[in-house]
Amino acid sequence: MKKAFSWMLILCLIFSSGCSLLSSEKKAADNPVADESDNEEVKQAATDVEGMLREGPGKYAGDKYDEEKVKAELDKLPDNMTADEAYNHLVALLAEDYKPILKKLDAFDPTIKTNIKTPGGVNAPEGELPKQVNVEILLDASGSMAGQVSGGVKMDLAKDAIRDFVSKMPEGAQVALRVYGHKGSNQQKDKKLSCKSTEVVYPLGEYDKSSFQKSLDKFRPTGWTPLAAAIEQAKSDLSGKTGENVENIIYVVSDGIETCGGDPVKAAQELHQSEIQAIVNIIGFDVDNAGQQALKKVAEAGGGKYTTVSTGEDLRGYLEGEYDRLWLEWTNWGNESWLDAHQQELDNWDKMYDLITEIDERNLREKNNLDEASLYLNSKEKLQDFSALSRKISQRFLLINDYRNKRYNELNDLIEKEGAKEKQRIEEKEREMQEKYDR
Repeated sequence: MKKAFSWMLILCLIFSSGCSLLSSEKKAADNPVADESDNEEVKQAATDVEGMLREGPGKYAGDKYDEEKVKAELDKLPDNMTADEAYNHLVALLAEDYKPILKKLDAFDPTIKTNIKTPGGVNAPEGELPKQVNVEILLDASGSMAGQVSGGVKMDLAKDAIRDFVSKMPEGAQVALRVYGHKGSNQQKDKKLSCKSTEVVYPLGEYDKSSFQKSLDKFRPTGWTPLAAAIEQAKSDLSGKTGENVENIIYVVSDGIETCGGDPVKAAQELHQSEIQAIVNIIGFDVDNAGQQALKKVAEAGGGKYTTVSTGEDLRGYLEGEYDRLWLEWTNWGNESWLDAHQQELDNWDKMYDLITEIDERNLREKNNLDEASLYLNSKEKLQDFSALSRKISQRFLLINDYRNKRYNELNDLIEKEGAKEKQRIEEKEREMQEKYDR
């Protein structure tokens, strides 16, 4: 009897195990194994805005959003979830990716710097102001410069105009004064001596009022006109003054043509085409028509311009006109630079606003997706407290929006400050240079 009972117990246990196994297999068939992601613990969602901005992207963020796939994911979530549990799941699925925008915002450079070319030296109507401007004046001291014109003796008038001119040289410019024909006389017996007379009375250097005046007092008009020799010697005066950032300018003030047999056209051309690349300008002071034509050729060969003046006022007006031109050019530079700075300010603001708008768009899209997901969960009766979850989603939206406003205000202030700083620099430079050239 005991033996029969034992066998019956064994059979029951076997049957029970089989039933249990069949039941487990049936349950597995009715409930397929979930994705591996279901077995992973959902990460706690951030509670501070910095964390919120850096915890994405969610599985279905941005362009990956697919309503049906999201619903399928939500269907897998457990019932009776707390607001925190549901929020963690939704953030893992739908949080937007803000990191690329934050990276651009952090790297945003609000610097504003204009690069409009500044007016050049006294002979450069266009182009960047060289680092070194060298101006040499070659003054005719031949006997004819003792002649009278309206306003007085030509030499006296020339000295006054030149003195006033060099006193207004651009900041950092160097000046030299060379005279020619100032020895001997304009008689035949002194021609040889006079034709060899060309001398630097003020060596190239910064302008000094007292020293320059003394140099003007050292000579008087007496001899012949060795113009070619003076131009040739100017090459020695400017020796070594070469390079992209150096501008060499020569002004010849003469009342006549070469009278010593030299070739001033050749001399001017060689000087202009040398490594010094000097520009040779000629100011014909009370010169007849034939003399004007001859001197014009010298200026053309030297890459410069020829101008005729008949009186002391004409000469002064011409030289001062160089500064009038520069005054106007600095005004134009100031206007163009200010407008450029303003445009850069607008461009920076546009770039910044585009980035801020990206935050707005992602934040709004994120909230809409989270709201829809929470409504779906509520419809499936998976939530303990729908209102609490909605508040958490709204709080997230507001925190990110506050961050957006903070970054906007910070960058907007920086852009305005950079623009104001550059505009002030431009206005101060324009005013400084206008005062320098203002008569």
